[in-house]
Amino acid sequence: MAAILFKIKSNKMLKYIKSCMWIALLPVLFTGCKHDELTVPDSRESYRLAGDFVKNNYDLQLFNAALEYTGLSVDMNGEGPFTLLAPNNSAFNELGITRASDFQRLNKDSLKLAMQYHILNRRLPLSDIPTNGVDVRYLNLAGKEVFLTFAAVNPNNPGFPVNNLYVNGSFAVKKNVTLANGVLYVMDKVMKYIPGTVQQFLAAQSEYSVYVAALKQSGLWEQLSGAGPFTIFAPDNAALGRQGITMENLSLYNSNKYVTARLFGMYVLSKRNLFLTDFPAMYIIYGSSQLKAKISNDNYIFLVSATKSTYQVTPTEFSFSYVDPDNPALGNQGTVYGNTSRKNDNLTDNGIVHYLPDLVIKPEVAIKK
Repeated sequence: MAAILFKIKSNKMLKYIKSCMWIALLPVLFTGCKHDELTVPDSRESYRLAGDFVKNNYDLQLFNAALEYTGLSVDMNGEGPFTLLAPNNSAFNELGITRASDFQRLNKDSLKLAMQYHILNRRLPLSDIPTNGVDVRYLNLAGKEVFLTFAAVNPNNPGFPVNNLYVNGSFAVKKNVTLANGVLYVMDKVMKYIPGTVQQFLAAQSEYSVYVAALKQSGLWEQLSGAGPFTIFAPDNAALGRQGITMENLSLYNSNKYVTARLFGMYVLSKRNLFLTDFPAMYIIYGSSQLKAKISNDNYIFLVSATKSTYQVTPTEFSFSYVDPDNPALGNQGTVYGNTSRKNDNLTDNGIVHYLPDLVIKPEVAIKK
């Protein structure tokens, strides 16, 4: 996955985070000496309590700032046991905040719930997580479930375990750090949970207003309030605009002239709850990372895959393409890539929303014959 650096203005990002309510806020700009490694206690020393451990590790300073502001740092020195899925400084940096004081501009209760989402009220060492288990659910302090995938053994190389741990689209860059009152994993992303449905999430984001209107016009909107689960790769207004689709002319792209299931509906994957890291995990476990299926109510085929460099710890990058069944020799077409990590893996109560930077199938390909 190629890494892309986005510079976000604080005000815009704060507005985005407040609209999602649960997304934590972020980082202090540090200068001086570089500290790349997490400090793990020497085996000859006494293990530290969770709160003290986080406080005394440079790479977790932003997580510590959030815990201190919400009062959770005191709790983390309690009896426990706890499992901390602790986002590192880079994970907070990804969301575009430049100072620890920015935490104080957020609603404290909402931020506390967001941080509780990263803490389990149990000790969960790596040995207790099912080998090759996919999206195994564990309850957190917020009273919600997190999804752990432990991609441990590649069937093609059973003698060389991989042991990659993914949680809600985040990758554990450090695993199984023993604490006096639990265990800690260092994660490369702040996990996002937004209460409500995928429908409510999309409706609340102005950047998806044209796509929301397109789904309504095409009769594809109401289903998104149902039980699901749904995985949606949502093109924003800019993506649709690049193909000439705007709110002003949307009525022209109707079902009389276009196969709207192909033009707008192909990005709604029903009965699927897919974090982007599920794809590289599937590659480890099953030897293939590609999802290939017919578009609902159409004969075209879509293909989705994703990869992640766990060595460079770059954002997970997905690819989305299609195959024309009448011209299979052309292979995969219209491939769109995306790795805007801060806008992907938005977990709701009935599914997950990812950001799609362009249309896979252009309007001219969806015209009815």
